[in-house]
Amino acid sequence: MAATRGARVIVVYGTTGELIKLAPLLRRLEERGAPATTVCTGQQPEQIPTMLRDFGLRDPDVWVARGAGGRDLTRPAQIPRWLADVARGALAARGTLRRAARSAPRPLVLVHGDTFTTVLGALIGRLVGAPVAHLEAGLRSGDWRNPFPEEVNRRITSRIATIHLAPGAWAAGNLRRARVRGTIVDTGANTIRDSLEMAAAATPAVPVPEGTFGLVSMHRFELLNDHAALRAVLELLRDASRRVPLLFVDHPVTVGAVTAAGLDHLFGDGLRRIPRQRYFPFLALLRRSTFLVTDSGGSQEECAQLGHPCLVHRAVTERQDGLGGPVVLSGLDLGVLRRFLAGPWTPVPPPDGAGSPTGRVLRYLEHEGFVRAAAPTP
Repeated sequence: MAATRGARVIVVYGTTGELIKLAPLLRRLEERGAPATTVCTGQQPEQIPTMLRDFGLRDPDVWVARGAGGRDLTRPAQIPRWLADVARGALAARGTLRRAARSAPRPLVLVHGDTFTTVLGALIGRLVGAPVAHLEAGLRSGDWRNPFPEEVNRRITSRIATIHLAPGAWAAGNLRRARVRGTIVDTGANTIRDSLEMAAAATPAVPVPEGTFGLVSMHRFELLNDHAALRAVLELLRDASRRVPLLFVDHPVTVGAVTAAGLDHLFGDGLRRIPRQRYFPFLALLRRSTFLVTDSGGSQEECAQLGHPCLVHRAVTERQDGLGGPVVLSGLDLGVLRRFLAGPWTPVPPPDGAGSPTGRVLRYLEHEGFVRAAAPTP
């Protein structure tokens, strides 16, 4: 715990999605000699160590749990036992975290996004007696049932947090209408903008087709648990792959669902399966591709920042990023997916830069005394 000495911010994360967007902030705190105390809940303990190395970050100071027996959580049935592990781990680490919080004039617990870890991290803030800041606050679909459980997790966290770091005016407006208590800070954009810059020099880890090709990355349970819907999507992708090659990312949960539904035979020829990619090689592959078909909100944000054509195959999305531009929301309508796969796929100019969102977060934390100011450059 030597790295926690003098730390003023405790950062809680548990998934790669959270870590991706927290990485720029964690790196900048390290570089100015004011490292955060990092707490990992271990929703994805297999993927996190590699991602930390890719971003040049150190291991968590505290692991309160490690998934399902050290493996990533892949099934809803694993969640109750993991939650119990997190509760035990947080109670065991309470003394350590309270000492870290008390070492600073103004302690703070910072959480990100919309996962179970987001809510658990906010509760850890209560446990150690520190205010909670929520990064990427204010995203809303308007329906607590969709996407589930993300929408519920965000609403619960906004009730606990007293500092709401909203990625733009729309998100900040949602928070004002909800009359959340505390301070709302508009960071201008999502910190994924800074994460993409950190990975700009990455290269693909698999052979890339020449010319036009599409990338497919789908892993949400709302699709995978509906075998009929999954079959219909894969049949559309197979048909489209006769015109344009498609690389299909084999997320472990997706592999299991495809096999359980007896759909492995739909792959081959133009619809080629590739292993799940580490984040940096995936971004390099995304940049080389012509378009992306996904159900990931994070990938929607990345494509919005890159101006990259993308179809998000979900009923609703709580994100506004890219909609009306490079991003198309299918609403789970196969007709929308079919038309997107027919092309054309035209990239658009990336959005005008509004500075670094991570820089805005840091300036706020400095102003409020949660982080010491950076030393002046000689």
